[in-house]
Amino acid sequence: MAEHTTVTLKEVAAEADISIATVSHFLNKTKPVSEATGKRIQAVIDRLGYQRDSMAAWFKTSRAPLVILAVATADTSFFSDVGDAIEDICESHGLTVFRVQVKTLEKMRHGNSMSAFLRRATGIILLGHSEQWIENPEDLAAKTPMVFLNWDVLSGFGQQGLIDHLADGTYRAMEFLASHGHRDVGLITGPLSMPRGQELMAGVSRFAATTDINLDPRWIMETSYDFQDAHDKAYAMLSSGPRPTAILTFGTQFAFGLLQAASRLGIRVPNELSLISYIDAKQADFSSPPLTTVSPSIPQLAKHVVDQLIHLAQGDHTDQTTVLDLIVNDRGSVRNLSP
Repeated sequence: MAEHTTVTLKEVAAEADISIATVSHFLNKTKPVSEATGKRIQAVIDRLGYQRDSMAAWFKTSRAPLVILAVATADTSFFSDVGDAIEDICESHGLTVFRVQVKTLEKMRHGNSMSAFLRRATGIILLGHSEQWIENPEDLAAKTPMVFLNWDVLSGFGQQGLIDHLADGTYRAMEFLASHGHRDVGLITGPLSMPRGQELMAGVSRFAATTDINLDPRWIMETSYDFQDAHDKAYAMLSSGPRPTAILTFGTQFAFGLLQAASRLGIRVPNELSLISYIDAKQADFSSPPLTTVSPSIPQLAKHVVDQLIHLAQGDHTDQTTVLDLIVNDRGSVRNLSP
């Protein structure tokens, strides 16, 4: 059997009797080549069986159909779910996605071994929060088309053309609980020092101002973003004194912490305690019981982000606006107390 040998660009150029640069321009579309020359090059490529080293060619072009997607890690799959939806849409546009953690993107900015990817990418998408973010994303966006969303900076959503009605989300969740006969309601809020937490709380307060709802301060638990913190505070509240009939959490990680605490105490959900969460995650389908949520549309969010990036990459800086729909996913974790 004959030994396989790799045909080089130099051999293609020699066989076609033209310069290596002309062959490179033909393959990479970096400069126009006459129709006759192009046919001659292609005929040699076909005859010799030349296979282009796509990675080497990629490093020599100014931009490549590559999107760097930097995603925060979390105690739930929410950021990963959004990333999955973005990746699917990018691939439908012929864009390859290189997914990294937020901290990796920051290292790439400062010259690590993957910095070349950053210089050549068509664009960057950054999804994070206050604890996982990069320094001065605006500086990076000035060099490379970029869409960045920090879930703790509400104004940033507006700047990227997304309208996410947080207060409407918790209002809808409270409305759902009330329609199922719940009047004694507790909350796990996450950090209320953040604008996001404040906006979500505003929706609860707006509903409570017009409805006979008991929000006993003993049932309102402010936590960090940590799963364990939500578990510990829920455990302490549920194990002492009267408890609400239902709890609204401002994130699914808080709901999962509460479910674990309730299980340890032998409290059955939803028979003895109902639970609803703002924001959805794939894990909500597989918790025990499956978790009822009110959430902005993840597919709609992902489509907007990709469309926005493509417009920026094409030099189109006109405003693109999407109002996110609110989706109620009734998975049965709220018991109906109404007669």
